[in-house]
Amino acid sequence: MPWQSAKDICNCWEGKERIMRWIFLIYIGLIAVSAAAQPTEVFADRLTYVNEPIQVLSAPGDPSDRIFIACHDGKIWIFENGALHASPFLDLGPDGIDVVDYGIMSEQGLNGIAFDPDYQTNGYFYVVYNGYTPDGEGNLIDERIVCFERDNDNPDQASLATWYNVLTLEEPDRGHNGGQLHLGPDGHFYFSTGDGGSTGTGVPGGGSGGDDHGPIGNAQSLATLLGKMLRIDLHGMEPYTIPEDNPFVGDPDALDEIWAYGFRNPWRWSFDRATGNKFIGDVGEVDWEEISFEAADSEGGLNFGWRLKEAFMCYEPTEDCDPENITTEPVFAYPHSNGLCSVIGGVTYRGEQIPTLQGYFIFGDACGFEDIQFWAMSADDGNFTTAPITITVDGGFVPWDEGRFAFGEDNDGEIYVCTRLAIYKLAYDVDNPIAPTEVDFLLGPNPAKNVLNIQLPQGGEMNGIVIIDALGREVMNEPFETGVESKQLDVSQLASGTYVVKVWFNDLSTTLTQKLIIQKDE
Repeated sequence: MPWQSAKDICNCWEGKERIMRWIFLIYIGLIAVSAAAQPTEVFADRLTYVNEPIQVLSAPGDPSDRIFIACHDGKIWIFENGALHASPFLDLGPDGIDVVDYGIMSEQGLNGIAFDPDYQTNGYFYVVYNGYTPDGEGNLIDERIVCFERDNDNPDQASLATWYNVLTLEEPDRGHNGGQLHLGPDGHFYFSTGDGGSTGTGVPGGGSGGDDHGPIGNAQSLATLLGKMLRIDLHGMEPYTIPEDNPFVGDPDALDEIWAYGFRNPWRWSFDRATGNKFIGDVGEVDWEEISFEAADSEGGLNFGWRLKEAFMCYEPTEDCDPENITTEPVFAYPHSNGLCSVIGGVTYRGEQIPTLQGYFIFGDACGFEDIQFWAMSADDGNFTTAPITITVDGGFVPWDEGRFAFGEDNDGEIYVCTRLAIYKLAYDVDNPIAPTEVDFLLGPNPAKNVLNIQLPQGGEMNGIVIIDALGREVMNEPFETGVESKQLDVSQLASGTYVVKVWFNDLSTTLTQKLIIQKDE
């Protein structure tokens, strides 16, 4: 993971220098956003508890109520019909074939998963992890991409009979793995890699020995794949190939796989599925966390700064670090104050359940136990505006034990939050919980607290009402012996959250549904 002990990290240094940097942050990043334009609080439903989830995604062609959850401990689960399957889809950890470097150092483990675009046909998927190959060969700390395939007889189970080690990164040290693999809108795969670890002394102000690998560090060296964004073509159980239009193809001093460079630990990043733009969370060394941006029409070759810079600050050297202005600066950065420690790159919302969130890039921090835990960023017309956003969950996040690890999205563009303990799904804007829609029955109040009224506005008779929670469980079922035009329900026993109300009428021949919000007093 991109962080150490949260309690150790949160012993933040204070003083005048800290205050001045915070003022600088406000100047560069927290640009005022119209309250009407951006939600300030979003409620998220807790879907399931699971150990150290680091990614949520849908397989190509799957319905959005069937999602895959990749976990740092080496397990990949399927969540369907409101529950995890009884056994994992794949287990590379201690309970399985035990090849993942997990439990020794917090940043090592299973780091990502991506599906082949023809997954429904060929069953191929790619797993990024630190560890041995599935047959126990190689070095434990190395990061690798391994292709597996779905079991031919059981779509809920991966096969270990056939696999292929697509790519191995020889790591000089544990940590700083990057490790996220995405299929780009151009049909090529993009893979983020860290600088190889070796955190420096921790002294603020730059020059503390981070990325101490060679004279310029791994991230600035074009002779290594570490500290980079790679662009490659994956072919299942065959060797990868390199797109001919990669920016360094033909350069004898650079590796052809490199698309961009100058990264420390790009742990979580994503494409905006609507625009093709990339948002990259790059975990900082001592002073700064940053979000970098690459436009969809980029031709690659950008230098994102590390270790010349940490965000906007010169790092190595501490002065005059970019005299030729060759680096691409982040679009947002924040310092290690207020309990913040490690940026967690997020996802741009492109779903339908929260219209007011449309187009906002949602990201957070692994720690952030105080005032700010999450942000929403708008990139309209290349103008980046960022402001804090609150994500509220029933009972709250568990202090210290429930740091944020990642974000994810399903095939419908809905966003998920991965914490150390659980998976949450963003459900509604607290200030604008229900989008205006044409409905065939009236439901109110909505949000409801103790009482819910349901009425058919144009006649007809209801034969029954069912309420289903966010996990897909039936929490209320009210059949009627004779049809009724309206009904008042006692919902005082329902917890705060998002529900679906189903109404049967016309002698059970017709079903209509609406979303219901239950909102209790704090």
